[in-house]
Amino acid sequence: MTTEYLKLTESQAQTVHPGAARRAKFANAALEVRMFNVGQGEAILITFPNRRAWLVDGGSSSSDQNNQKLGKLLATHLQSNTLKLEALVPSHPHKDHVGAVATLLQARPLMTNPLTIYRSADATWDPSTGWIGDLENELARLPSPVKKVTLSNSLTVVPLGDGVEARLFAGSGQGAYTSVFCQLRFHQTRLLFTGDSKCGYERKLLANFGEDNFRADLLKITHHGSSSGTARKLVNAVKPALAIASTADEGGHRLERDTLERVQPAGSLRRVYETGIDGDIILRTDGGAYGGGVLYQVELVAPGLFSTELGATTLPRAEVDPKRGRTEYSDCVGV
Repeated sequence: MTTEYLKLTESQAQTVHPGAARRAKFANAALEVRMFNVGQGEAILITFPNRRAWLVDGGSSSSDQNNQKLGKLLATHLQSNTLKLEALVPSHPHKDHVGAVATLLQARPLMTNPLTIYRSADATWDPSTGWIGDLENELARLPSPVKKVTLSNSLTVVPLGDGVEARLFAGSGQGAYTSVFCQLRFHQTRLLFTGDSKCGYERKLLANFGEDNFRADLLKITHHGSSSGTARKLVNAVKPALAIASTADEGGHRLERDTLERVQPAGSLRRVYETGIDGDIILRTDGGAYGGGVLYQVELVAPGLFSTELGATTLPRAEVDPKRGRTEYSDCVGV
């Protein structure tokens, strides 16, 4: 396990050493983002200082068995940390991103009343598909009401408290890749979560909603780092200091070389973390100013809290780098 504090400014992350008073204040008021190492899927838990939580995606792979394991593990994690689930943001209808959520709900963790689910309006959210039908059935069985918010070609602003809000962006026309983008604004910090979008879709969102709306300190790299996502135009608009990716040692779930170069060009002071190397990626921020930037804490736990049960391994960077591929899609590299 490694832990450090970082000062984030536009596109730059710098190691810092805050004093005891600031660290104590930080610990009592921090937002936490935990990207679990789940293998070929993606699961991100956002915990607010009031112990309420949002789950952005929740899937391990295309395996029913692994998704059932992950659902139970997420439920246990919520319960053991006395967290109340407030919202689900399944970014898009792929099993490796949402396949564990039905099992999680079946375990009945603490939930707010109502529980809210935000998702795209795309027709691929088809309840006749087995695992999507399972999710619909579990939502219907919950003892408390569920608020369903369907997003299409829209920006939805969700107030979450003083100086805290979520902004959810959605487009259309990309089939199962029609991903909901979630930008979380926590006091002076901005965090952007992006699903499995492709570059053309990202460029349309930027054009429709304005590049300024996507500025963030943290960028969740799209589609596990695939060459077909995380357009240079998106990176240039976000200007992140930190980037994270859910990766595995398998083609299609690997942070490819050209994507990495778009996110972290030569000479960049931007930090990039990936679960297939770093294990669980835990980011915390109190949303406050620090030395001309904002303060974050980064904790890396390898191979990860759920790694044994899910068979989610980590590899040294020197072993991963030679396997990275490259496909130069024109809508990804152009500005």
